[in-house]
Amino acid sequence: MTFQTFVPAEVESALGGRYTVETKIASGGQGAVFKATRTSRLDGTATNDLVALKLHFDPRQAVRVQREVTALETLSHPNLERLIEHGHCYVGDRKTRYIAYEFIEGQTLKQRLKIGGRLLESEILPIARDIAEAIAALWSQRIVHGDIKPANIMLRNSGEAVLIDLGILRFFEDFGGNKPLRPVGYFSPELARSWGTLGYLSPEQARGERLSCASDIFSLGIVMMESLQGWHPTKGDQNALANGIRATGRTLDVSAGLLGVLDKMLLATPRQRGRVTKLSSYFQVLLQRMEEEFASHTNAPQRSQE
Repeated sequence: MTFQTFVPAEVESALGGRYTVETKIASGGQGAVFKATRTSRLDGTATNDLVALKLHFDPRQAVRVQREVTALETLSHPNLERLIEHGHCYVGDRKTRYIAYEFIEGQTLKQRLKIGGRLLESEILPIARDIAEAIAALWSQRIVHGDIKPANIMLRNSGEAVLIDLGILRFFEDFGGNKPLRPVGYFSPELARSWGTLGYLSPEQARGERLSCASDIFSLGIVMMESLQGWHPTKGDQNALANGIRATGRTLDVSAGLLGVLDKMLLATPRQRGRVTKLSSYFQVLLQRMEEEFASHTNAPQRSQE
């Protein structure tokens, strides 16, 4: 059985009738994602959870899937997708890994850009603030996401941005003392191209070097540039990012403050990109300034015309 012949009734049966499976959201070579409702928990207690139900058929994805599960069991943050349940079941005669996430009502940033075109500074700042919070939460557990792009940012109908798809992430070990953080597994250039997305990789990720949260900061900077321009700043060319890029000098209708932050995020040297714990507050300050300036102009007395 392949995901092409996969039908909701088979999933419902495999999960013991605890889920009502609705529409297919996505499918690919490793499995499928369905919108579903979980009607009871594993212990039999009733519930009514609207979920995105991921089904992984390819055993070669086991390590990647387990990374995502482990991270989401460790973390709980409003700007990261929420894990509901996970386990194994048999769909027909095939062992299948399933993961149920909170179903997010909204659209991806990629969809938003495709439908509505480029974003204003006032629109990208709260998104960037929220994703910076997610990056900081991951890094608090020494986790690097590794694949930040518009398709992996969900925009809730209520307004918040959520970082999704943690399957590529990498964990780091802290050996204490003055020794540097050591990655459990390096990104080789081949692996970066297999699991990351060209055009959004930091220079060090593309080279297969040691990573930190600074790599995710760089990727977020690319996403912000794309959102503000309405097109990718290098048209997807990863080689053009090898030495970093600058926002200053481009046709961007944004404040000098935001240009300065973007220039720093997009530097080639990771340690010069700033502290992730302060990044979201920078975006919040810029947003507040915009709101205050708007309010002052709105409340200013208008000169009567003679």
